[in-house]
Amino acid sequence: MKLKERKAIKEISSKDKEVVLAGWLHELRDLGKVKFLLLRDVSGIVQCVLKDKKLFKKFSELTTESVIAVKGVVKKAAVKSPEVTRKEIEIEVKELEMINKAEPLPITVTEKGIRIALPKRLDYRVIDLRKPRTMAIFKIQSQIIYAFREFFSSKGFIEIQTPCIIATASEGGTALFPVRYFEKKAFLAQSPQLYKQLAAISLEKVFCTVPVFRAEKHNTTRHLNESRQMDIEVAFADDFDVMKLLEECVKFIVKKVKERCKDELNILKISLKVPKAKYLSYEEAIKLLNKHGVDLKYGEDLTPEAEKKLCSLFPNSIVFVHSWPLSLKPFYIWPKNEKVSAGFDALYNGIEISSGGQRIHKADLLIERLKAFGLDPKNFKYYVDAFRYGAPFHSGWSIGLERLTMALLKLDNIREACMFPRDRERLIP
Repeated sequence: MKLKERKAIKEISSKDKEVVLAGWLHELRDLGKVKFLLLRDVSGIVQCVLKDKKLFKKFSELTTESVIAVKGVVKKAAVKSPEVTRKEIEIEVKELEMINKAEPLPITVTEKGIRIALPKRLDYRVIDLRKPRTMAIFKIQSQIIYAFREFFSSKGFIEIQTPCIIATASEGGTALFPVRYFEKKAFLAQSPQLYKQLAAISLEKVFCTVPVFRAEKHNTTRHLNESRQMDIEVAFADDFDVMKLLEECVKFIVKKVKERCKDELNILKISLKVPKAKYLSYEEAIKLLNKHGVDLKYGEDLTPEAEKKLCSLFPNSIVFVHSWPLSLKPFYIWPKNEKVSAGFDALYNGIEISSGGQRIHKADLLIERLKAFGLDPKNFKYYVDAFRYGAPFHSGWSIGLERLTMALLKLDNIREACMFPRDRERLIP
């Protein structure tokens, strides 16, 4: 059998007379005189029929998730199994080859009548990734990040690569992972923030997709200690300019996922609608929340309950909460006055997916704000000095890739949206 002739299951045409397929054994059914197997590859599942008794011995040696190759004739499906994605055809097998026999599985792939807890699924993620549902999540996530790149590339943005090893905190605080860096002290980056600013004040419009690392000792369904961010930074733009870009970008991503991931959305039973947008000041949001039974005072951060409530008040909308108190935003956010910042958050389907704002572009004010946060300006000298040589005002934001995936697909736990999650307890696989 020549595997170079192999076709993806999705590519089989009813006009094909004979095909070579290879993949994983999703399920086996022995009906005596006729044997059935469901063959799965990354593109779908097809039913294969064995009628030739010469193949029955090989069939008896098969185990689920074994990797096999088959050569067979394309026929009109006699019985339409609910699990197959190619319901209109089946393959009458003429040749069967075992490529790698699977040992007994620690978790099942089909999960018929069985619900395996997420921690165990993550322990055996290599098998869990074979489930059509899990596969669908990451196919969609691939399209999310592709659409993000597509959107900003089409608008003349330059993709940049920022360092993941840094000398000082990107956002202040102590939640940093230290690393050995020869004779120097270094950390894993909390954010590409400082470096994307340094790029934008020269290149004007930049974007990047980067891993970020936060050493907070939380253990929630919405936080990871390693995640991926989709970031932009734009010169000559204020906070409202980039909020509009975020609105347009998310709408574009949702539209493209709808167009390109119909099969995956069907597997997940998700009906996507392109969202609207609602803009509220922080003060308006607090008053609205208080009116609807969420007790928050001005100057307090939004709780998960508050985020869910705001999104429920404006269904299928990206809810922008802007003009936050200066005390609640990072040191680099531009102060509109002594109390209010040019910072914002974006909420979608009950969860914060992005934060951003206009940045400080004047060295003296930056030094003042660093001191206000208890940070030593000497540790940020390279950053502060960059704004002494002609820096335009600029703004930007970051979308958490896993957060957006979680919101879009209405997942209960962010770990579902991360292929190999890293949290306080999990370092393997």
